[in-house]
Amino acid sequence: MLFNNLFDKNGKENGNCSRFTHYQTVSALWARMFLLFLCCTYLSHVLAARDIADPINLPQAQLQQLLQNNFKVLGLVQLKQNAGPDFPLMEFSGLAWDHDQKQLTILSDRGFIIHTTPSFENNRLVNLVLNSYHFLKDKNGKQLKYKFSDSEGLALNNAKNGIAGDTELVISFERKPRIIKFTSEGNYISQYILANMLDDIDNYAGANKSLEAITLHPIFNIITGPERPLKNTNNNMLSLHTINENIWNFKPNSENYGSLVGLTTLPDNRLVALERIYSSIFSGLASVIHLITLEAGSIQAQQLSELVPSASYFNENFEGIAWHKDNRFFMISDDNDNIFQRTLLVYFEIPSLDSSEK
Repeated sequence: MLFNNLFDKNGKENGNCSRFTHYQTVSALWARMFLLFLCCTYLSHVLAARDIADPINLPQAQLQQLLQNNFKVLGLVQLKQNAGPDFPLMEFSGLAWDHDQKQLTILSDRGFIIHTTPSFENNRLVNLVLNSYHFLKDKNGKQLKYKFSDSEGLALNNAKNGIAGDTELVISFERKPRIIKFTSEGNYISQYILANMLDDIDNYAGANKSLEAITLHPIFNIITGPERPLKNTNNNMLSLHTINENIWNFKPNSENYGSLVGLTTLPDNRLVALERIYSSIFSGLASVIHLITLEAGSIQAQQLSELVPSASYFNENFEGIAWHKDNRFFMISDDNDNIFQRTLLVYFEIPSLDSSEK
């Protein structure tokens, strides 16, 4: 009946037809608007900034103990693993401060990065806000997976040039040792050519002991380092490398169990290196911070502070360190996707250090 009422006896469209067409148009428009509303609601839920950490207050006695070791805590938060949009926030291995964007970029060894904004109250870290996340992709635009996604070290290019939005990620990898430049959204830009000794996985102490740390230096450009001494070096020294075969060696705090896990560069061109010490599950984890001065063909290294297992909340697998400003730094731990470990972000000061920032 409805179809028949749309036309008159001569088969011409009558008023009922135009009203029906109008009804269809309005209905389709409302349906599209409703779908758009649902999409916007979903995307706002997925992409909206959100708090992803809980603050931790340490006892005054512990803070004093750390201060005696040249380590002044200015805030400690624990990341919530289930706070991610659609995957767990875990296994963070590197981080770097973007001075232009005023955000902290954190790298997971599962092949993704998150851009975050630390929240401060009275110059103390109290929370961390997730701004966005991005998976790392290969030159074909496909997400890195399996042994190709073991991203460990992070440095930022163009992060302090006064231009917002042009930051690039420079990331070092284990298992398949290489250094790749990405956009801040994780899109592939280019891969660097490594010196022969760094290119071959057989030269490393193990597949999971390769390019753990990386930083950018005003004079030597990319500086990276394996987690443990390379094979056939006949020493227990940790090493720093440029991609064109410059090498420096420095003595770890623990020759048998010390591992290079993090690097960052200060405004005066000195480096700060993070060493992790782990011998067994019974001994716990220690972290040692070194100050390193590099010259062509020479190196000077001194220990700044040491966090021992008895330091309670700092008996964790800290793997990333990043200079923020003055003599202040961020440091993050890798929870290894282990229910007995945590992802901690600590903001701290090294009282004895003068970064020579003007």
